[in-house]
Amino acid sequence: MRKNLGISLISAFELKFVDISVSDSKTVSLDCKTVSHDCDTVFGNEGSAITTYCSSTNSRALLSSSWSSVITHVGQRFERGVAEFRDALCKFSIERGFKFDYMRNNNGRVEAQCSNRYSDDCRWYICATVSKLHWYIEAARSFNHRSHIDLEVDQVSKRFQRLFVSYHACIHGFNHCRPVLFIDGTFLKGRFKGILLSATAKNGNQGLYPLAYAVVDSENYDNWLWFLEQLRSIVQRNLRDKFSGGGFSNSYRERMVWLFRESAHAPTIALFNQKLEVLKREGGAIVQRFLDGLPFENWSNAHSVGCRYGEMSSNAAESFNAWIVDCRSLPITRMVDNMRIKLMNMFVTRRTDSGEWTGVVCPKMIEKLQGYTDESRSWNIKRSSDTIFEVFSDPSVCVDICKSTCSCFPWQLNGFPCVHAVAAINRSGRRIDEFVDYYFHVAAFRKSYEEVIHPIPTSMRLEYENSANFDILPPPTKRQPGRPKKRRIRSRGEQVRMIRCGRCGKLGNHNKKTCKESLV
Repeated sequence: MRKNLGISLISAFELKFVDISVSDSKTVSLDCKTVSHDCDTVFGNEGSAITTYCSSTNSRALLSSSWSSVITHVGQRFERGVAEFRDALCKFSIERGFKFDYMRNNNGRVEAQCSNRYSDDCRWYICATVSKLHWYIEAARSFNHRSHIDLEVDQVSKRFQRLFVSYHACIHGFNHCRPVLFIDGTFLKGRFKGILLSATAKNGNQGLYPLAYAVVDSENYDNWLWFLEQLRSIVQRNLRDKFSGGGFSNSYRERMVWLFRESAHAPTIALFNQKLEVLKREGGAIVQRFLDGLPFENWSNAHSVGCRYGEMSSNAAESFNAWIVDCRSLPITRMVDNMRIKLMNMFVTRRTDSGEWTGVVCPKMIEKLQGYTDESRSWNIKRSSDTIFEVFSDPSVCVDICKSTCSCFPWQLNGFPCVHAVAAINRSGRRIDEFVDYYFHVAAFRKSYEEVIHPIPTSMRLEYENSANFDILPPPTKRQPGRPKKRRIRSRGEQVRMIRCGRCGKLGNHNKKTCKESLV
């Protein structure tokens, strides 16, 4: 085997496709008898083939001389799949004069490395992955009818560009969830990197409801626009950074963020204007410039033209990213299939659990209503009419249960009775669940999961094996410098649960293992 020769055949994007690249290694020189003698231990099931190939020790040019070029270039295809690749690898090693060990050897993936990797520090390594993206996409469409699955490939380079997946069961169920979506993107950890874009909703029991996701080659304007257009077809600025540097202290920056948050959460226009005035006065020109291009209806509760249902952050999207963290390092076909299995299990579990619920409203919302009832027990409620009440809390408010309004405004904003509304409804003698939006009802929850995400058996692969007329190449990627991050970087000012360290005894966000406090 020549010096500086190494091969890596990796592909996660197409059936019968092998990707080859060259890496560094040391010279390995072994005669044919040695390889033939050890063939049973080195090659396992391929021993009989090796014995046949190594039967001749003639120094003349042999017919096997062409074996040295059976593995040649990036993008080489093996029409008969893994069986042909194994045969080519055995021939290649014999003619090159080296031994190898199988690291993995199955119908989907073959990995091998030089037997002298420890004694001679040889880094020769080869990997052939049989992928099935074309097959999987066609099978997913066939088994899950009316699902929206769109694969785009560059027609010139034949490289993967983007994939959008939304199963019919998720699309149907979203009609019975609150009409609020959490959009986010996260990086993939596999060999070919890429970005995973997702759209997540919430069900009536405050649980995650994944609606759709997409795999794209990079996070840019075109891919985001494409993702949102696909999303539309199925559902017919950070202020703190403005104050970075320039002599602003951390406490001042946090003060600006807190004032901005107070303005955003203000339920009435009068209170919003009051909070906003304080923010502008203390923030000065920087806050004014920040707000100039930021329409109030995009971030303010008081000016919102729709119902936010109490959702003011993207925590649901972050939870989705954590939910699929074990899938993000897999090849694309396995990743998509594992996410389908996760969704399938989620639908079955929640469909089964909800079948045992006996109430009208989902359990977590019942707990919330019970908490409101306990809080309002000591309040004095006066009736103005059959539907209008005055609740003497601090401050007092007016509640109209017929119009589902309260002068404190959270009922209108969240679509769920506030504590004052619960007190007035209890006073009226009517059932509270009559005033809870449909999206929080058990019936809506069950409707969300009534459709089925169907399995995709690999036994059907042969029916789709020859459906694609070209191979899909992986997208070009460039490895970023440094060690990959394993944990999400928290935003500055993000609320973290405080715990008491078992070593230093102080409250904070560290424990005994990560404690860096000096002990006296």
